[in-house]
Amino acid sequence: MSIKHATVSAWQREEDGSYKASLYDATLHVTWRPESDSARRGFSWAVERESGAAERSPEGEVYEEIEQAMAEAEEAARGQTPAS
Repeated sequence: MSIKHATVSAWQREEDGSYKASLYDATLHVTWRPESDSARRGFSWAVERESGAAERSPEGEVYEEIEQAMAEAEEAARGQTPAS
């Protein structure tokens, strides 16, 4: 299994603690979700393309490491299917 690496220098921290990047003609967004009775804690991602199309991490899927969520978002923005 290969380790994925994000383009960390492209990501900027937002005031709310989330991270955003503009790559591959898209806006990428990684957010933290705290643990609740019904959900695990972790990072999730979203990609919004300039065309208006959007994609999100699969429902209920969260990542322990922020860099993993960033790398998955980057793959989605490039048009590659993120692998779990």
